[in-house]
Amino acid sequence: MSEKYIGGCDIGGTWVRVALTNIDLEKENFFIKREKTIKKNKNSISNQVCTILEDLLNKEGLDRNALLGIGLASAGPLDIREGTVFNNANLGFREIPLREPIQNEFPDIPLYLINDCNAAVLGVHFFEAEEIEKENLVYITMSTGIGGGVICNGLLLLGKDGNAAEIGHAKVVPNSRYQCNCGAYGCWEAYSSGTAVKKRALDFLNQDKLNGEVLLKLVNGKKSKITAKEIFEAARKGDELSIKLVNDCVFYSKIGLGLINNFYDSQSIYFGGAMMNDQDQIIPPLREAFENDAIKFTINHPPKIKISQYRDQIGIRGALALVKYKLEDNPIVRSYPF
Repeated sequence: MSEKYIGGCDIGGTWVRVALTNIDLEKENFFIKREKTIKKNKNSISNQVCTILEDLLNKEGLDRNALLGIGLASAGPLDIREGTVFNNANLGFREIPLREPIQNEFPDIPLYLINDCNAAVLGVHFFEAEEIEKENLVYITMSTGIGGGVICNGLLLLGKDGNAAEIGHAKVVPNSRYQCNCGAYGCWEAYSSGTAVKKRALDFLNQDKLNGEVLLKLVNGKKSKITAKEIFEAARKGDELSIKLVNDCVFYSKIGLGLINNFYDSQSIYFGGAMMNDQDQIIPPLREAFENDAIKFTINHPPKIKISQYRDQIGIRGALALVKYKLEDNPIVRSYPF
């Protein structure tokens, strides 16, 4: 590794990832460590990030004084000016300080806080997007929730607090009875996220309206064991209830994609997140709809629909790319306020 290097962190509800690499982001110089997210108190996560980063520095024999900057990607919502997470449903506490405690441990080192999906679209931009895609690009994660990041006309969209492109909370069903974790009803996330697919499965099973025998057999009759993974597997085996849930997940994703393309007129949309483990049931029907009958969902020319090759590493890669772009004064991040 060269004398100068940068750090990146990706904070999620399940995992905290920390990485070190040189300024060129060369794959042979990536050092990554992950741990289960600690949620004992509101400072647990920032303390964990500092500890992992220090461990990586020591393990690789690196001098912290040569650290050029730290990119910190986190599940939101965020206040990137204050350096805090607020109203978060998955990190254990509604208010979580990040910038101040980490900056106290690593003083005089620039620290850039960013929504994890905004970071991910930077990761796609640097590591895998084609040149024709780079000016107008969207990243979508479908996992526990649904989130997104957008580059439009060569500019990362951030918004006043850093939470632009909260696409999972686009309303796809007016007057819905399904409540999202955000508190609203009818969000895309309330129909097509892993959490939503599970919750709706339990709801349908309790109504006893559709046959879910295959699904129940997969979990040995224990409803508490049902996750999106079992639902997609059961759908492949012909389970009536699971087929309904998967079809709904895909249909409302078509609506969500159409809204995104209407709003941002993107060249390409990349997907990531845990639900891409069942991409064969999600992506082909999305592609078919937007290639052959796009007018049902979007007025604009349809985007290319792709899958990120970096899966659960795209957020940490984006955090590193943010630091590189800031240090190089890349215009893509000129909207970043610090």
